[in-house]
Amino acid sequence: MKGIKKILTGIIAGAMALSMVFSAGNALDVKAAGSGSITVSNTTEGKTYNLYKVFDATYEGDKVAYTYDGSNATFLAALQASTSPFTVNEYNGVYSVVRKDGAEDSAVLKFIEDNTDKDHPDVNNFGSVVQTLTGNGGEITFTGLDFGYYFITSSLGTVVTVDSAVPNATVIDKNQTTTVDKQESVDNEVNWLYVGMGETEKPVPTQMVGMKVNYKVTGTVTQYIGKDQVTYLLFTDTLSEGLTANKDVKVTVDGAEVKAEVNYNGQTTTIKLVTADANLKPLYPSNAQYEITYSATVNEKAVDMVQNNEVKLTDNNGNEIGKDRTDVVNYNIFLVKKDAKTGKELAGAEFKLFTTEKGDVEIPVVLVSGTGDATSTEKNVYRVATADEITKGETVETMVTGTTGVIEVKGFANGTYYFEETKAPAGYNRLEGRTPATVNGKNTAEIPVLNNSGSLLPSTGGIGTTIFYILGGILIVAGIAYFIVRRKADAE
Repeated sequence: MKGIKKILTGIIAGAMALSMVFSAGNALDVKAAGSGSITVSNTTEGKTYNLYKVFDATYEGDKVAYTYDGSNATFLAALQASTSPFTVNEYNGVYSVVRKDGAEDSAVLKFIEDNTDKDHPDVNNFGSVVQTLTGNGGEITFTGLDFGYYFITSSLGTVVTVDSAVPNATVIDKNQTTTVDKQESVDNEVNWLYVGMGETEKPVPTQMVGMKVNYKVTGTVTQYIGKDQVTYLLFTDTLSEGLTANKDVKVTVDGAEVKAEVNYNGQTTTIKLVTADANLKPLYPSNAQYEITYSATVNEKAVDMVQNNEVKLTDNNGNEIGKDRTDVVNYNIFLVKKDAKTGKELAGAEFKLFTTEKGDVEIPVVLVSGTGDATSTEKNVYRVATADEITKGETVETMVTGTTGVIEVKGFANGTYYFEETKAPAGYNRLEGRTPATVNGKNTAEIPVLNNSGSLLPSTGGIGTTIFYILGGILIVAGIAYFIVRRKADAE
């Protein structure tokens, strides 16, 4: 829509559609001067529409003649040039204008374009603005017009085809375009990411397995694309296998919820938004704003790779209007159990996973690989459980280190999580506090969890009885020695 301003043409009163041939002949009486009108339908709200008069016209029955007053020498010279699509004849200072045989509509439009003032659009070679109106999303009408050949410029800046009748003309503004902007939220719609068609996010947003990702698709409802009328917009939304559609599509236009035809088929959802009725009358104002919201849940297939959601927008004419996509990913935590003194990996440690350091909100997990016990010769690998797995009771009670001492847990969003040791390896003391593990845009390194071997503890309470046994033994030996020495002394 950038670049030079192109022309929207309209024919009023004695003016005929561009597909018709300009008539020649002498001047005829003006009929009902000042009573003509041009209606522009499918206008864009807030956009400016300027009406210019190119030629005067006289009208009698089905005959019309066009003249130019010669007020602009530059335009008159262009009309008279050999490359002009018109034949011009002068009589008493007035110039009759007749379209040449074989001159195409496109040549007429180009001629008028070439004579617009690109730097000063309010004043062109053939005159100034007659009337200015502002688009309202529906129809606007220029009224009180003398018969003549007019054209309209729109601040949207592209050609609009003509559909006119005598003595009043109707012009359809086909300048509008539509867009498709897909956005994503991983925090329950607090913040929207990927705002703007084609925008990317670095780093890629994260979401935990079993949690929801919200999506929003926005854009404008258009009634035409080029010369083609749009009667419906079709959105085809495709999810990666690690995302499960929640089948909760909602469609609004200008804030009001509307009915759309929605079809769910595995990883693909289609949404058909009808924009015109059976009589081809638009259902919504031009450039009304549509919004489509829905969500998906991160499933068990989402680990170890980026998941994406792409939407493609087409129309009833098969035009591909655009596409946009968003991404989401999750990461893995690695934990290794070791002897604090020797660094030896320890089997048989058991852990549970929590969302906070002190709270009791546990994160359920399922076993992915390994035997899940202390005898496993490979690392035991776990994953954050889905809601379905929790319901079916497929989660494990604790995560256990095998002979490698390593536990891997998959499926985390960015954040800090806490491992609580529920059972220490045989001969070791259990850790009292929870061990934090922070995910920040990548898999964690192996987080060491160190244990000290247990010391010999008393078999009863207090400081123990061994020392008393020792002291008692010493006293007994001392007593016996004293008794022997005393007895020997008495004998002497």
